[in-house]
Amino acid sequence: MNKLLAFFQEPSAVRLAIAPEVLATLVEKGELHATDFRCLDLRSKGIVWKMFLLLAMSKLGGNLHHSERH
Repeated sequence: MNKLLAFFQEPSAVRLAIAPEVLATLVEKGELHATDFRCLDLRSKGIVWKMFLLLAMSKLGGNLHHSERH
């Protein structure tokens, strides 16, 4: 029974801060995905939104340049 109670006392999330550069590196390498976390304030959400937008633009730009060469 103690094991069962210990299970319910565990937090459902770990709250931590991470530098935007570290987050960007993890996302770019595919080691962390948007569905793996959620932002706790609007400023952080804006930073993450811009980060994913720039990543998507760079991937699209890379594909456009690649297809223009062939």
